[in-house]
Amino acid sequence: MKKLIIVITVLFFCISAGSQERRLALVIGNGNYTSSTLSNPENDAKALEKSLKTLGFNVVKYENLTQKQLTQAIDDFGNKLKNFDVGLFFYAGHGIQSKGFNYLIPVDAVLKSESDIEYNCVRADRIFGKMDDAQNDINIIILDACRDNPFERSWTRAATGQGLTFMDAPRGSIIAYATSPGKTASDGYAENSPYTSALITCMEIPNIKIEDFFKKVRSQVREQTKDQQIPWESTSLEGDFYFQHDEDYVQKETKSNDAKQTDDIIDSESRTSAVPEIKSMVILPFANYSGDESQAYLGMGLQDALISEIGQLGTVRVISKTSTLSYANTQKTIQEIAYELNVDAIMEASIITIQDNIRLHLKLYKAYPEEKQIWSKTFDSDMSNIFNLYSEVVKEIAKEIQLTLSPQLKSKLAKNRQVNPKAYDAYMNGVFYFYQFTPDAFEKALEYFNLAIEHDPEWGPAYGGIALFWIGLRQFGLAPSTETIPNIYKYLDKLNEFEPGSANTHYINGLVAVWTGFDWEKGEKEFLKALELNPNDAYAMIYYAHLLMCLKRNDEALLMGQKALELDPLNIAIQTLHSVVLYCANKNDQAITLAEKILKVVPDNSLAISILSITHYHKKEYKKSIDYLTRYFHIEEAYKFLILSTVDEKGYIAAYEMLISKIIEMTGDSYPMDLGQLYQMINNYSKAIYWYEKAYEDHDANIPYLGTRLCSIGQLTVEPGYIELMQMLKLPLGEFE
Repeated sequence: MKKLIIVITVLFFCISAGSQERRLALVIGNGNYTSSTLSNPENDAKALEKSLKTLGFNVVKYENLTQKQLTQAIDDFGNKLKNFDVGLFFYAGHGIQSKGFNYLIPVDAVLKSESDIEYNCVRADRIFGKMDDAQNDINIIILDACRDNPFERSWTRAATGQGLTFMDAPRGSIIAYATSPGKTASDGYAENSPYTSALITCMEIPNIKIEDFFKKVRSQVREQTKDQQIPWESTSLEGDFYFQHDEDYVQKETKSNDAKQTDDIIDSESRTSAVPEIKSMVILPFANYSGDESQAYLGMGLQDALISEIGQLGTVRVISKTSTLSYANTQKTIQEIAYELNVDAIMEASIITIQDNIRLHLKLYKAYPEEKQIWSKTFDSDMSNIFNLYSEVVKEIAKEIQLTLSPQLKSKLAKNRQVNPKAYDAYMNGVFYFYQFTPDAFEKALEYFNLAIEHDPEWGPAYGGIALFWIGLRQFGLAPSTETIPNIYKYLDKLNEFEPGSANTHYINGLVAVWTGFDWEKGEKEFLKALELNPNDAYAMIYYAHLLMCLKRNDEALLMGQKALELDPLNIAIQTLHSVVLYCANKNDQAITLAEKILKVVPDNSLAISILSITHYHKKEYKKSIDYLTRYFHIEEAYKFLILSTVDEKGYIAAYEMLISKIIEMTGDSYPMDLGQLYQMINNYSKAIYWYEKAYEDHDANIPYLGTRLCSIGQLTVEPGYIELMQMLKLPLGEFE
């Protein structure tokens, strides 16, 4: 687990029952540091801003403040606070202690030694002074900033210790720390830190005093981190404070206590208060009790289909299948799995198959604040009615977790959907092999997709599978465009004929529109429609992120890529594609961190290697860049040594020229986009344009990236040949967002 230094001072205002306090909050998220980038502070700040606004706070939010900006923001907040009753300060970012004082670290801080802290950072007690001057009744300060010091590796003398030191709360205030004084806190695996997630979750609970609120936060964080992180508070509050007060909630809670419950199923009337809202879940790999290991593909296919069906509920984040596979036959507890995947509910499933008959048993568990089974049911179906079984499961789940189905989804679930059992069985086998992404597995997948069509010539998904097969061959360079493109459109037409309007159909239409048809407008419409129908499709999200990237809409691409990663956090393909998004959004350090993580799992991941080569190039670390390029093109060690020696003897341009000559000698003109990029890196724009024109003529699947940071290096963007290519592709010119 990656440890980070984040100081978050979170001030939660407890509102007395029936009062109408005027509330002001200052929310700051610092993550874009030069030396040690943090993933979550900006997300934490955005999420907390949203929650506080719903609770009546006037919120001022900033991200990535320099020392001057951070000081000014605190001073302005102090001046405004005089006109309010309650003040809240939230800081997410690096923090450090030195000589008994805590400091917030601005994004422009340069800390070569401990003596630099005082002059380059902002004392945390500056906010205390401003709050004290305002003389309002209640101030809440929350510090989620107790993480390892990233700067001390370069110091001759380290700081006095890890984490933040303890501070007494001034009169009428409460200080909340993400963890115990001197200890370290976790940044988590998803969009928000465990501490911020707990804060936001507990703020939704009415009628709890501020002190009890932080007890609930502490309990949730302790359980999520398996006792590795225990939040801490210091208080001098004299009055009571509540985030929200709801008399009706108390009545509902009383009613739920009297409701009769079955052994496995909680009555729906009591669930409003007895079962906290489920916002995210994971469906674990199916346990196969059929006694036939050859049926394993069926369990995987059923799991994937059920994830897709439940994902269409939209309001629940459902982890994609790939990230669940490591939990097959796991001995981990419900809470351990929930913590690792950042979800609040777990579904276990088992199947028994006898010929074409299926018995599916599902159990739903709530992970926090304690592990608890909240629903259990058995479903029976024959294979021809499998989709109707899915519909029944989705309706049951929606009912149990109190979700309202959209009219569109209600209509879909009400339809009688049947399938040829043999066609479905063959199709499941095809999907199983396709996602192994190897040439042999591709061919095996094609056999099964064709077999499915033999059993049912009018069943759309099988044609979609064959379209994906040809898309896969094209993207992996396993067949020429003259062969792949006609077949892609042939089977895509069949898919649209027999299964128009499904989420999967729109997703495949989007892939083809962008990377085969170069039709950006159609591609965006198709991806948006796919995500409207299935908001939990991680692949549709990450490929839409790449389209947004190609259209220079990097802020949107980052958001979409992060969502995809949340849905499928352990999926190497999603991680790899997101590393490209990070690089193209100028997040070099984050791209490097993710790509290095990928290579620890898959050492020969070519795209991760490529990202590392170009990010190190931009950091002017030419030897590292060349080292990764020689891995990418499989250059022998002896020649690699000569190229690296050339950097010292003749400079990096001469070294890259040697590398380019070797690549052309080995591969000819097989890698036009790569060669164009390499020529850009040595400022040879005429040759770069030559190779990009070659890629355009070949209808290269990577030509959509011409306008991204992958290809727009140096002064190429003002070259007439480049501008002409961009205009022919109808890609936007100009700067990135």
